[in-house]
Parts: sequence; structure tokens; C-alpha cells
Amino acid sequence: MPWCEPITIARNMTRRCTWPRLPTCWAERPLSRCDVPRFIMRLQKALLYTLFVALLFGQGVAVIHGDEHEVTIIAGTSEESLLDSTVTEAKISFSLLFNEAIEKTNERFILEVYETNEQLQSQLLAGELDAVFTNTIHYLQVKDHLNPNGSYVVQHGPSVKPKYYLLTKKSSGIERVDQLSGKRIAIPQGYAVGELFLDVLLMRHGLPKSDRFFSEVRMTSDSNSSVINLFFESVDAALVLDYAYDVATELNLQMKKQLGVIEVSQPLVHQVVSVRSDFSQQRIDGLEPYVLNMHNTPKLHETMKTFRITAMKKVKENTLAEVQQLISEYRRLSSKSESP
Repeated sequence: MPWCEPITIARNMTRRCTWPRLPTCWAERPLSRCDVPRFIMRLQKALLYTLFVALLFGQGVAVIHGDEHEVTIIAGTSEESLLDSTVTEAKISFSLLFNEAIEKTNERFILEVYETNEQLQSQLLAGELDAVFTNTIHYLQVKDHLNPNGSYVVQHGPSVKPKYYLLTKKSSGIERVDQLSGKRIAIPQGYAVGELFLDVLLMRHGLPKSDRFFSEVRMTSDSNSSVINLFFESVDAALVLDYAYDVATELNLQMKKQLGVIEVSQPLVHQVVSVRSDFSQQRIDGLEPYVLNMHNTPKLHETMKTFRITAMKKVKENTLAEVQQLISEYRRLSSKSESP
């Protein structure tokens, strides 16, 4: 089966998005160092939301009616592909970053968020979208309808290709993946590539896929929540990106002492933004310098930092090779495990 065909990663139907199970005395004590990262992040995002609304109403005529020569680029994403952000936060960050970056052009971005990748794909094929913002697996499935010259990696953290960490608590004595059979794992939303890695990892060891291997796969709202779930022993393992683990453990040294990394993925691109196939090269050439250099713009730096976006990088010939290889391995191992 060609790697470019859609794949389905097995999912546990009992998954749910949940907050960490906290001690009963939580409400009676002051904020601890565990709470600080989330509190600061939410405060920063709230301030940016206030700024966004103020700009919207303060420049109402320009934003709502726009210049008669202004061209609107409608981009789409899905809730399944959002990483460490809510729908509202994604719309705000997208508008602030991209429109500020390309303010000297006559182009303007708006972001539509759909519930599923299937809905996103349907809108793309219907010609309702000019661009998509999605996980790498879904990008590879629809890339024939996208323009490779206008495709960019969304970089979070210090590396354009981060790694996924499988974490356990050191006190549990769990040091191998096979010891997690029947245990609980926390995985953040938007981790499609990470879930693919996890299933391949399990099958490499001759184990069932995650939906049958774990007793519960708990989908959390963000990476920090998954780490905290593990730290407070609400789950037995967590799957997070390397930079998310680094941020959490740098802010709380107890986490670094008590949590251990038992498996590490190869470097993998996890998010891509791309314009559709008939998007002209002339428009791409006009927008690309601004998009690729937004991280060098001082006034955008803090906004990017708040939403954990480091940079946008051009997708080149071998940029997604590791994810493509992982998809091929997933199909090969799945076929082998299902054969009599």
C-alpha cells in the first residue's frame, strides 16, 4: 500500500480530555511551582486576547471592511491538529502573527477551525480554503492538493524536528515499554505524529497498538497537563515533545528528579502549513520572505514565545522523510501483526 494513502491510527474510544487529578488540599494552598508555568501562560494569552479585541474594535473599519485592494487568505485547521492551544487561542495567535508579519503586503489571513481533519479536507477539496494548517500525517495525505513551493514547517521549541519522549515516574520502577501493559498513559491533543510513533514503538516490541495495550489513553488539553498528570500519579506514563518536557522540568526541579525518559523517538516534524495547489507562485514569492523571517521581528518575538512558536521553515525535499518512513513502518508492522 503506498505511503501517501490515508492511515488510521487505532484510538481508544474511552479517551477523554481531562485535567490532572490534584490533591484534596489543592484549593487550600497557595500556587506551587507546578502551577506557575500554566498560570503565566494563561495570563499572557489573556493579555494578548485583550489586545486583539482592542485592535479589532479600535480599527474596526480597516479590519472589517478592509482596503478595496486587500486580498483575504482563508486558512483552515482542525481541533485535532491544534497543539497546546484552544480554538480561540489559535485564531488569535494566527491573526496576530501572520497579519503582523505580512502587514506591508495587500494580503490578510483569517483562520477557520473545524472539528475534524475530515471536515478540513472537505473544505479544501471544495475550494473553500486557500491554505491548511495541519499535522504532518494529514498533510502527507492531502499534499497532492497543496503547493509544495508554499509549504512550511511550524517549529515549536529549539529544533525544527523535535523528538517525542515517553515518560514514567522513577519511583514506579517502570523502565521498559512492555512494563506499561494495562497501565494508563496521558497524551496531549494534537499529537498525531506522536501517537503514530507510540504505536510503531509498541509493534516493534511485538506488543498491541496503544488502544489495546493501555487500560486508558487520556487525552489532555496540553503538554503541561500530561506531565502534571504523571507527576501526581494520575497516570502511569506520558508522551510529550522534548521541548515541553524541558520547559516543565526547568521550572520545577522536582519533576526532573522524579520523572524519567524511557523511550525517545527519531526527530519528527509534527505540524505543517501549506497553500493550496493553485495558489500562484507570484503570491508565494510575495508572502514568503515575511513568513520565514517573522521570528526575526522584535515586536513578534513575544507573541511567538507566548504561543510556543519558534519559527516557520520551508519544507524541502527530505524535511518530512522521517515521518514518511514511520508511516511505512506502521503499515508494514500492522500488516504483519494482522496476518495469520
